[in-house]
Amino acid sequence: MSDLKHKGDATPPGASASGGDGASGGGKPRVPKAVREAMFTTITALFAFAVGLVLFNSFVMPRFIHRAGEVRVPDLANLTVEQAEKLISPTGLALSRAGERFDPQVARGRILLQEPAAGTPVRGRARVSVTVSLGEEYSNVPALFGETRRGAELLLERAGLKVGGVTRAPSDAVGEGLVVNTDPPAEAVLPHGASVALLISAGLGEDVFVMPDLAGREITRVRKQFEAQGFKVLSPPSGPGSGPIVTQDPPPGSRLTRDMSIMLQAGSRVVR
Repeated sequence: MSDLKHKGDATPPGASASGGDGASGGGKPRVPKAVREAMFTTITALFAFAVGLVLFNSFVMPRFIHRAGEVRVPDLANLTVEQAEKLISPTGLALSRAGERFDPQVARGRILLQEPAAGTPVRGRARVSVTVSLGEEYSNVPALFGETRRGAELLLERAGLKVGGVTRAPSDAVGEGLVVNTDPPAEAVLPHGASVALLISAGLGEDVFVMPDLAGREITRVRKQFEAQGFKVLSPPSGPGSGPIVTQDPPPGSRLTRDMSIMLQAGSRVVR
């Protein structure tokens, strides 16, 4: 009987030794911790690789591609257009002439400005525009004879010149306040912005005469001639009113103007 009881208590083959283990054996098997960590690391690495690939394709590769076709604009300053075309021809760039401008610092026919500037990176076949210098600008002095001062200033300004010194002098060629002459004269060629001096009429100047030699001439006749021309003739009160002139003041050859008095003295004998 004891043998039967022992056999009844025996555990069937394949059964769990404990009731608890048998119950848990019916669930999903647990993944080992090392396997879980390896899977997490792999997923993280794949995600990082994907993000890096996107960034590389979006930002890094375009720069390499663009730089592969980029050239730097050469310095074209002070070159002729022909020289500039030869210089940029190997780069694949195209040259265009944007215009011309006066500049005293750059010789005529040389490149004054360029766009883009020298050293700028551009894609191949880009266009470089240049402005060519016309050199220093020159102007012709206009004819100003007979112009008022204001009129002369306007004409000089239109010609790219300006008024320099102004001198006034008597002149019977034009009326008072009008231009008599210029320095340099009309049609002279000057740099743009140069000065031109004006000579302006101050009106008719005083008449200047040379005192003749009156010795021996009849004082009465000479007096009438001088007084008819506006001169004032005086004689000593004690001297004779007629007869030949023996003394005169101013003396012969002196400068004589109408505002001067002439002193004549007659003798007792007529010479002429």
